[in-house]
Amino acid sequence: MDGVVTSEADRAGKGAMRRRSVLVAGVLSLTLMAAWVRCVEWPVNKAPTATGESSHFGDKPVQLEDGRRVLVKFTKKGLVERHQDAKGRPWSRPRVLYPKGGDPECGVSLSTYRNTVTVIADYFGPACYADSEAQVVIVAVSDGDLDEWDKHLSAGWRHWGKPRFSWSGLRVVFRDGGEELSWRQTVGFTGSTEGPPAEDR
Repeated sequence: MDGVVTSEADRAGKGAMRRRSVLVAGVLSLTLMAAWVRCVEWPVNKAPTATGESSHFGDKPVQLEDGRRVLVKFTKKGLVERHQDAKGRPWSRPRVLYPKGGDPECGVSLSTYRNTVTVIADYFGPACYADSEAQVVIVAVSDGDLDEWDKHLSAGWRHWGKPRFSWSGLRVVFRDGGEELSWRQTVGFTGSTEGPPAEDR
């Protein structure tokens, strides 16, 4: 009889241990998932600052963490991007991010964090003048091999602030007052419902 009681107690104890193990594993999984979301997805108030920045009126590239360099500027063919594997290496073929030709003296802001690159460019038309308002604001983001770029167009009065990156660099947030434009590696741009000017739709 004692042997039977002991056997039942052992089974109950083992069952409780299994339940505790499952609970601990579940808590650990949730903790790891929360950490992953925080690192990959969430640019908190103390999000990392860009490791490379360039607000330029000419040929001034930015450098990524792995040594690659990126240059974006307005040309007669439009807003054009080129990149190279390292300083001194050949540049890639020009890639048009926005098809309307612009003034190369108009400002283009680039920022990088890890291997993610962001571009904010104001298009004024064939030429830009002091105190004039842009016609279109182009925001573009790329990572990885830089062969594909996600682009977002908004009205020229928009003033997107400096990008804020998640710790992984796989999410970027741009803000203009209460308006937020978000980019994720998996889905591209979301957040801002404002579309481009009618002529760019």
